[in-house]
Amino acid sequence: MYYCVKTILLFAIFSLSTGIGILISKMYENRVKELRQFKNILNIIKTKFTYEPLTEIFNQISQEKSSKIEEIFENMTYKLEFENVKYSWMDAIQEADISITQEDKDILKELGKVLGQTDADSQVNEIEVTESFLNMQIEKAEEARKKNQKMYKTLGVVVGLVFVIILI
Repeated sequence: MYYCVKTILLFAIFSLSTGIGILISKMYENRVKELRQFKNILNIIKTKFTYEPLTEIFNQISQEKSSKIEEIFENMTYKLEFENVKYSWMDAIQEADISITQEDKDILKELGKVLGQTDADSQVNEIEVTESFLNMQIEKAEEARKKNQKMYKTLGVVVGLVFVIILI
């Protein structure tokens, strides 16, 4: 009986450690995906905002509900009832529970300063600048993913094995 419980606990420790390593490595993959999704959404905004109000564009984006990014736009749509575009954009980006870094959020929040505040050409220019910054962030995120994803998966397995060996 004692060995059965011990074996189950050792297996649980190993599984938990491996799972944590996989979850951490998944964050790197998710960051790349989320940055690419933001870039695609910026293209949508850029093409639509000349003939549709931003609130309608945000609402359309939020209707897709295929990822957490669309939830951000749902949050923005809700906040637009109480705040202007600038503050709803910046608040929704900052409050987002996604894998992008604070640096990524700061780049996206900069765009909020001109959305709905300036003329169409200035907004298009700012979206293009943000897209170029996002391209750089995507490259950095891809490098970090390549560098760290396998390491964290392996580290989770190794730490689990070390705990199992120590506890045997």
